[in-house]
Amino acid sequence: MLRRLLPQDNLRTAVRQVSSKYQKPKPRSYKRRWFEAAVQPVFPQELKSCTPPALLHQRNVENSRQYMDFEVALAQHVKNWMQREQFRVLVVCQQLPVPGRTLWFAKNQWRLKGIEHKVYGSKIMRKVFEGTPLDSLDIAFAGSTSYLFGKDFSTLKHVVAETEKLNWIVPLLYFADGKILSAADVKELAQLADLEHVRAQTVSILTQPASSLTNTFDRVARQTTFTLDSYEHALKTE
Repeated sequence: MLRRLLPQDNLRTAVRQVSSKYQKPKPRSYKRRWFEAAVQPVFPQELKSCTPPALLHQRNVENSRQYMDFEVALAQHVKNWMQREQFRVLVVCQQLPVPGRTLWFAKNQWRLKGIEHKVYGSKIMRKVFEGTPLDSLDIAFAGSTSYLFGKDFSTLKHVVAETEKLNWIVPLLYFADGKILSAADVKELAQLADLEHVRAQTVSILTQPASSLTNTFDRVARQTTFTLDSYEHALKTE
């Protein structure tokens, strides 16, 4: 009889449609509510206070500057690892999200060329370089950054060549022996044939004036000796 009075469309609209992403409220059981009502006179009353946003921000900043024990231990471990491996080159890069398979494949290719890829938190890297000349550049160790390490200057050439092929990693800062290098200088060095050859050529150029000066002095000394001997021989013959 009810179905005759209510049309089929009205029956459909009477059903409430609730999205599955909203969880249904689950109230506490009556036993738990009885227990809380019984022990409420015993427990101290909680005082709720409203914290100003400026004070809350200041507390968060102070907490972010403090290091936990495991963070200090990790920073010390990273510092010892860098000193043990004797890395001379550090490149700070911005790394975008990338599939794990692609990342591991790239890391294996870089390791064959002497490049070590590591990802540490910005807070850990600030602790690592605390008290060093790089301490003033702690603003660079922020966000989703990764780090490329190398043991010699030829690593810069490989870093430039490898990062230009990828769109998910971008070099931001270059450090070599604790000094900052500009991107233009690094690209100019990367265009050279071989950095070891350039180093040998530079050493030969720097030592060439000294060797030529030594040869000149030797030639003058021999010529002076020969002139004095000739003059002495001429005096004896007279």
